[in-house]
Amino acid sequence: MAKKKDEHHGGAWKVAYADFVTAMMALFIVLWIIAPEPNDNKIVYEDEIDSAPPQPDQGAQGGDNKEPGEKNLDKEGEGGAVQRKRDLQFIADELIKLNKVNTEDVTRPVDVQLVDETVKLTLYDRDNQPVFVRNGTQLTEWGQFVLKNLAFVAVKHDMRLLLDAHTAKGQQLVMADPEQYGPWELSADRAAAARRRLIGYDLPSANVLRITGYAHTRPLEEWDGGMPRQQRLTVHMSLK
Repeated sequence: MAKKKDEHHGGAWKVAYADFVTAMMALFIVLWIIAPEPNDNKIVYEDEIDSAPPQPDQGAQGGDNKEPGEKNLDKEGEGGAVQRKRDLQFIADELIKLNKVNTEDVTRPVDVQLVDETVKLTLYDRDNQPVFVRNGTQLTEWGQFVLKNLAFVAVKHDMRLLLDAHTAKGQQLVMADPEQYGPWELSADRAAAARRRLIGYDLPSANVLRITGYAHTRPLEEWDGGMPRQQRLTVHMSLK
């Protein structure tokens, strides 16, 4: 009887071991089913590379899918240069529209051009449409109108500005002390006044990189040296 009892007791561990093995097999099967294939990630990665557009130096014009005026992030290569020029042209057209510039009028008070990689806006101080009060640094309503539009565009596109003011040769200044205050001082003060006005229109001060007063040292060669045409404020605008 003792022998039979030992045999019965000795077989119980086999049942328990079989249950344990069965459970381990079931767990292994579940883990095997939910585990990804070893090469899945590699295949997806290679597919993404194969479907990626070529870089600009491979003949693609990077940035062609951008809307005009959108900030260009790819500034390298031919494609980036093409997109950058499109962006600048869009900005120039925007300034022309806001200031109602008639590009066919040779006597237009505002001129907008693309020069290298900048938008150059020239605001002429004409007798019939002055930008500043005569011999002064205070902006007229017209001057404020143009600078307000300029600030709007510059803030919108996060542009960097250079401000240059020019006077006309032979311009007579009615000042208390002409020897202490002349064309150099006037042109510099006008550039500074334009900067203050732009900042007043919410342009960050850091966006104005330089202001310069040139007096009458840089006349426009394509025109005669008349005062209404030579007196001007020039703004060079560039993207980051």
